[in-house]
Amino acid sequence: MLMSKSMLITRPDHDLITKYFSAWSNELVDLAKNKMIHVYDLKGKKSNKKEFLSYINIHNPSLVFLNGHGNSDIFAGFNDEPIIEGNTIIKDAIIYARSCEVGKNLGPKLIQNGASSFIGYNRKFFCGYTPEKITKPLEDEIACLFLKPSNLIISTLLKNNSVQEAHNRSRKSMYTNFRKMVSSVATFEERYSARWIWSNLHSQIILGDSLKTI
Repeated sequence: MLMSKSMLITRPDHDLITKYFSAWSNELVDLAKNKMIHVYDLKGKKSNKKEFLSYINIHNPSLVFLNGHGNSDIFAGFNDEPIIEGNTIIKDAIIYARSCEVGKNLGPKLIQNGASSFIGYNRKFFCGYTPEKITKPLEDEIACLFLKPSNLIISTLLKNNSVQEAHNRSRKSMYTNFRKMVSSVATFEERYSARWIWSNLHSQIILGDSLKTI
């Protein structure tokens, strides 16, 4: 079956971090629609195993954008329900997992099971935030330093660039932010958070076909 040019996105919003991920994904959903790429948006409670596998099997999305918690063997959706495990098949798709540790074991298994390409993290994915801004995540300047670079992966792919280019642009943006965060003009909060973006920079990995586009 031929894949449609489409994006499936999981957006659980049951805790602070998943609410941030969901809010910061709005611009990517809008960009995909503006590019005439169909979006299957599993937002909130729809981010569950039954819905996810149904959309994967019926629609064969070319891009799968995973937001949520995870570990080396499982990616979870709403209320941390496991929705992707080592035997999950996501055939021919490009996958980006904004989640902890999924790149360690699960990412390679997804490639073995037929996914085309994978970008994710083989250690914890950090997202700093400002406590005073938790009700307005899009106005959180600390979170922006972490989530703008990760958003670049999807926006680069939506603009028909390769997986390698998406990976490179994201890492370059993280490095630029890190340099700012350790500079003499950085705020205390930026300097304190710099170690976390440095970790994200070095734990982001790419697997499978690096030249693939959607």
